[in-house]
Amino acid sequence: MALEVHYRYTTTRNRLIRDATLQAVYEELKRDPSIYIMGEGASMKMHYDAPMIEKEFPDRIVTLPISEDGNTNFGVGASLMGVKPVIDVIAADFMYRTMDSICNTAAKINFVSGGLGDPKTIVVKAEFITAGPTTGQRIESLFPHIPGLNVMIPSNPHDAKGLMATALSTPGVTLFFEDREISDAPMKPEDLATLGRYTVPFGSARLRRTGTDLTVLSYALTVRVAESAVEEHRINCDLIDLRSIYPVDYATICDSVNKTGRLLIVEPDVTYAGVGAEIAAQVGERCWGRLRRPIARLGVPRTTIPASASLHRNLIPSEQQVVDAVRGLAS
Repeated sequence: MALEVHYRYTTTRNRLIRDATLQAVYEELKRDPSIYIMGEGASMKMHYDAPMIEKEFPDRIVTLPISEDGNTNFGVGASLMGVKPVIDVIAADFMYRTMDSICNTAAKINFVSGGLGDPKTIVVKAEFITAGPTTGQRIESLFPHIPGLNVMIPSNPHDAKGLMATALSTPGVTLFFEDREISDAPMKPEDLATLGRYTVPFGSARLRRTGTDLTVLSYALTVRVAESAVEEHRINCDLIDLRSIYPVDYATICDSVNKTGRLLIVEPDVTYAGVGAEIAAQVGERCWGRLRRPIARLGVPRTTIPASASLHRNLIPSEQQVVDAVRGLAS
């Protein structure tokens, strides 16, 4: 039975990535009785977002108080008792309060004290929202530095479902981010009904388009920006959707760069010390003899996020900026 979903949100939010993610959770709940959903307002979120989960698994939804760090520690402790928690932190900004429980405790749980029995499975889920200054922050580049953490950010519902299924069926600690600003198009709600159970391997990038002039690498929100730019302007390029922030699929990236000799990285986060900076450094070392031009990068400036959502969106690379960067690489 397909997961029922309700569309009651009036604010900007990608609904299909949310629903595909919850489809995966629903299917894994049926397969594995050790999976529990927990977080602030968890019962209310399931009531509105996934009524089938609320109806079939009410005893496996744990509503916790307003205490992000305490809730994450609760989930980590539950994992020691055999539970596979899906800990919903809601907004990614709240994860600053969970850094100790995620980076000092959860990340080490499968590597210390003899592994504490069987390897543990923990999923921490959060959403990137818009407008600041204390919300709307992108924090994905903070976590790949920590051994023991997987970091996933899907750009579309298909990948969202497959990555979540992998996270819940594979031992390890996974940070799973949803990007609210990604458009639902071109998928429609009814398209989700055709998605059976499947997994998407961690560390596997997705080649969305093929070409010979250059490689465009992106993830999350800016994948759609880059894709629209290259389609509208008929840019002959490989377009790679990273989707797995860590581990990174350098095999796919380097195969493409070795072919095209040019790389443009387009990211929705701050470029300084970000995901794109690390990939640029790695590609520069691995593909040095094949690069015909310096690696180009587009991203967000290192600045405090404005309270206005429209001003925040103006910080994110645009289609015209992508086109201009491509022309610069081709000149």
